[in-house]
Amino acid sequence: MWGNTYAGGQQQMQGATNGVMTVFVNGETSAMSYLVGAGNTVNLVDLDGGKMWFKSTDVNGMPCPLRTFEIKEVTPQPNNGDVVSRKEFDNLSQQLQNLQQLLTTLQAPVQEKGGKSK
Repeated sequence: MWGNTYAGGQQQMQGATNGVMTVFVNGETSAMSYLVGAGNTVNLVDLDGGKMWFKSTDVNGMPCPLRTFEIKEVTPQPNNGDVVSRKEFDNLSQQLQNLQQLLTTLQAPVQEKGGKSK
């Protein structure tokens, strides 16, 4: 079972939920003071501070080590110009064909002269 709660700085005690519950908190102090019921895990999220904590207790209610994570936006990496559009590719292909035709026409008279020389 998943749940979402806002713990606006108030202490709350979680009962048995048989799953991980997400709670939005205001800062690390709220996360540290949030009470977790025996055998449960709570995901505490501070979107303004960009942090997230996993707070757990064992079946006897003893707290497990608090795990802290930073939340950051993941943006796509720039392609550094390694990709060309189809239009750019076609233009380059046409230029290459034009150069090949030019070389072919220039080589023909040179070959004829080379072939006639004695």
